[in-house]
Amino acid sequence: MSISAVDRKEQASVGSVLGRRYGQLLRGAKYTDCVFHVCEEQVKCHKLILCSASPVFEAMFFGPMQNNEPEPEIEIHDISSAVFKVLVEYIYTGVVDYTDLELVACIELYYAAEKYLLEELIADTLMAITRKLRFANILPALELSVCMGLDGLLEVCMTFFMRCCVNNGQYMSHLKEHYVHVSKECVKAIIAACKEPHKLLIWYVYEWTRQECEQLGLGPSDADLVVHDLGGKTSDWPVAAGGNDLESPALTPVVSVERCYYKACRPFTVDAESPVFRLRLKCSRFISLMGLVLNSRLTPNRLGHVQQLEYRESLRLDLCEVLAESGGPATAPVWSHVVQGQSTKYTCDLHLGWRREEACVLNPELTYELQIRWDSSAYGAEYPCSLQSCQADGIRFIDEDSFSGSLVKGLRYANLV
Repeated sequence: MSISAVDRKEQASVGSVLGRRYGQLLRGAKYTDCVFHVCEEQVKCHKLILCSASPVFEAMFFGPMQNNEPEPEIEIHDISSAVFKVLVEYIYTGVVDYTDLELVACIELYYAAEKYLLEELIADTLMAITRKLRFANILPALELSVCMGLDGLLEVCMTFFMRCCVNNGQYMSHLKEHYVHVSKECVKAIIAACKEPHKLLIWYVYEWTRQECEQLGLGPSDADLVVHDLGGKTSDWPVAAGGNDLESPALTPVVSVERCYYKACRPFTVDAESPVFRLRLKCSRFISLMGLVLNSRLTPNRLGHVQQLEYRESLRLDLCEVLAESGGPATAPVWSHVVQGQSTKYTCDLHLGWRREEACVLNPELTYELQIRWDSSAYGAEYPCSLQSCQADGIRFIDEDSFSGSLVKGLRYANLV
């Protein structure tokens, strides 16, 4: 181990020890010299520790506008007591447990970190918010970021919206079932970021306009006035005026993940009774599925014929949502891809890929069933299977039968968050 690595390890150890000691000092409320009144609760702290972390606290206690009382009392009106306690706990210990924090609490903590200029906490909370964004909460999160003027939060939320939602049929279906009405300023921000008329956005602007007219007591003939206020003309895609345009999020790189091989199993034979191979997938984050790696066919044993090295692969991929966490039936396909006549070597890897625009977004809240279908021309073909690892890079591969193995070796994807 290098000297620098040893130094970093020792520093981390010292930091954790000091964090525990400061945490005990905070919880014991010993030698405190300032009091915060937050939502009818008192939080007693130490000015020196607060000032060492935040220039805002330093100016408050030791700057030109300092409170000269020996134990100043400060009223906090814009942060809840629960989040303020998390903020103070972070200043003392350097640790936040985001596991049990809801998205709204993380956003409030981000606001508090911005208010008190805690740079590391700002970065940490934005990362936690990114991991907690889902179809159900993205529009409320965008609404908060726009209304509160939180630019960092707006960038994170808009990046998620552009990558995971705006061109995603699954999200459009979700939004039609669970419509969320947002402010005019939020719609303007979304339009400014999109810059082109995606199908989802056209539908949402239409539905938003209809519901906005109902709330304002306006008739259908007044819809043009509401849309015009968003920017542009009703006959064109409206683009918000002003300098609030956000850059389109950069494309994330495509990476490959391969399962670990354990043991060979009996091959999967395509026939009239089993023309479909099934595998279930579960992700820990939003990803864009860009390709698959399968085992190609075994070389057919044909007596009296010249052995061929290649064949033409034709199949159909269907991706379905699973209605229950485990064991539930699959829905109709939410995404499909057809492979027609792809030149493939026998007893080799079969790489299937498609353009980024054709990719399917996998939602971490759902389990998916991948169905590989062949037509009657493939009957009799054999595909080697093997027992393989069920977890790779945060992606769970759930084989239909743990004894029969799988012909799916891995996949290619792009992280969206």
